[in-house]
Amino acid sequence: MHSCSYRPPSPPASADHQGGIAVVGAGIVGLCAALWLQRAGCKVTIYDTLAPGGGASYGNAGLISVDSCIPIALPGMARQLPRWLLDPSGPLAIHPPHLLRASPWLLAWLRASSRKRVTQASRALRALHAPALLAYRELLGDACDALIRTGGQLHLWSASTGQSPADRLVNELRRQQDVMCESLSGAQIRAMMPGLADHVRGGIRFPRHAHAVDPLRLTGALAAQFEREGGRILQRRIVKLQPDGTGFRLWTNLGEVYAGRVVVAAGAFSGELLRPLGIRLPLEAERGYHVQLPDSGVTVPYPFIYKDKAVAVTPMDGGLRFAGTVEIAGLRHPPDERRTEAILATARRLFPGINTRGASMWLGLRPSTPDSVPIIDEAPGHPGLYIACGHGHTGLTGAPMTGRLVAQLVTGGPAPIDLASYRLARFR
Repeated sequence: MHSCSYRPPSPPASADHQGGIAVVGAGIVGLCAALWLQRAGCKVTIYDTLAPGGGASYGNAGLISVDSCIPIALPGMARQLPRWLLDPSGPLAIHPPHLLRASPWLLAWLRASSRKRVTQASRALRALHAPALLAYRELLGDACDALIRTGGQLHLWSASTGQSPADRLVNELRRQQDVMCESLSGAQIRAMMPGLADHVRGGIRFPRHAHAVDPLRLTGALAAQFEREGGRILQRRIVKLQPDGTGFRLWTNLGEVYAGRVVVAAGAFSGELLRPLGIRLPLEAERGYHVQLPDSGVTVPYPFIYKDKAVAVTPMDGGLRFAGTVEIAGLRHPPDERRTEAILATARRLFPGINTRGASMWLGLRPSTPDSVPIIDEAPGHPGLYIACGHGHTGLTGAPMTGRLVAQLVTGGPAPIDLASYRLARFR
């Protein structure tokens, strides 16, 4: 049984004794974890190279999909890979020099597409995502009303070739998980969005889903709440974690600090930070892009995912955001402008006459596991070191419950859902 009243023995005099808990990462997951830990009575400091929300949390599609329970890897997906890779504007690209390094993750991704594994992942995602809106309300109170817009999301498509076995499995899983959704005809969709192109033939509405009007504002509100409640956020780059028998020494670009316990919520960089400790995370940086149009000239009352190209379209305070595609190219490969050009082409295909002047472009790194389920666990062989990463495409949805589970792992409290599905050991 852990307790947040715990204070480790004093470290050597050369260390900056912060004590308490260090959360590495000021993205949406780290912020939620830090807030829940603080409310459990812990002394918490967040460390990040960037300001809060400056990484993947900044530029995502903003979707909070409480009924989302379908992993990315599905049966039969391997047969589609050649077609995707040969399409320069398709939803998936792999940078050839990175292929060998990414191959273990890609093989694990294919193994995760079995019916059994998909069903297990679906249950885990549903349990993690369903409480998201209630948890955000608990963390932020009435401030949620200005940050999160309810009213649902749509999935839309143009091409329709009948239901594949994977489609039938998806429908079955949604029924099993009590997902609320309704089918839409092309006429119904165009009644909702008159400017949408006629080739969009059908879709699904998820009425319980929501979206952030600005993901950066949402992370900023969580950071401000954390600081109001007594937490500290330090803009420092953690270059090494060193267990020292009584806690952890954190080597930073501005000298060492000390913590009794550490939560690693560093997104796609979590694996790089933990590898020197012998901890291997099955994590790949799924590079995603967005194009934001400040004055698109079209009205989009509901965010939607255009399934043909795997592009999300979200109305935000700063304009209309088109986000998506997956690029496997590692952590530090330069952006590929062809990916944003493909997103812009999709925007023009969806909305003829759309105004693309003033478009801004962005690239971010989604920390993804092969089965789309995040890792939430105490690191094997390193008591007091916790992992919270791997949320892939659903970080904004999974973050609040992840933070609560991390707090219960650290303090020893009972978990509201079974943690076995999120343990690192599932990949052995």
